[in-house]
Amino acid sequence: MKKRGPYAKGQERRNEILRAAVEVISREGYRGASLSQIGRSIGIDSAHIIYYFSSREMLLQEVLRMWDEDNAAQLTTGEDVFAGLVEGARRNTNSPGLVQLYTAFAAEAVDASHPAHEFFQARFAVLQSYIADEIRRRQAAGVVAAALDADHAAMMLIAQSDGLQVRWLVDRSIDMAAALETEIELLLGNGEGRK
Repeated sequence: MKKRGPYAKGQERRNEILRAAVEVISREGYRGASLSQIGRSIGIDSAHIIYYFSSREMLLQEVLRMWDEDNAAQLTTGEDVFAGLVEGARRNTNSPGLVQLYTAFAAEAVDASHPAHEFFQARFAVLQSYIADEIRRRQAAGVVAAALDADHAAMMLIAQSDGLQVRWLVDRSIDMAAALETEIELLLGNGEGRK
């Protein structure tokens, strides 16, 4: 039997804290989720959390990264990129606190000195490339107009999606998934053999 070293135990505890933070933030919102609440949910004190994550902001950044990786994994495993984006919007309605964390950090990260600045730069670049490649694939198949600028369309779709999240946080009666689906149809068109 292989022995587990201190690193493995530390990583296990770190992951446990991250999972607890996701649950508490989903429920309480990112402003309402204190280190004490997160710690209590798994039976540790807040100083123990700081041992693993040097600050609350670093913990929140890791929560955001983990949540985004989960969303990206679900997006890239599906056959239809655009259906995956719509399903992601639908799933996000079950995690308002995480959507709030995302939108707050995205706004704060416009400052190049913010710890999440590089995360958002990389996230937007990868997501835009992924969507643009799918648009180009559909253009080659003749189902999306060849004249559509794939990179611009991908950038606009990300902006629309993020904007819908902000609107939804303010007004929960908005159906993000339906609105995003409509925007995708308007952006890409739905006719065969477009020129």
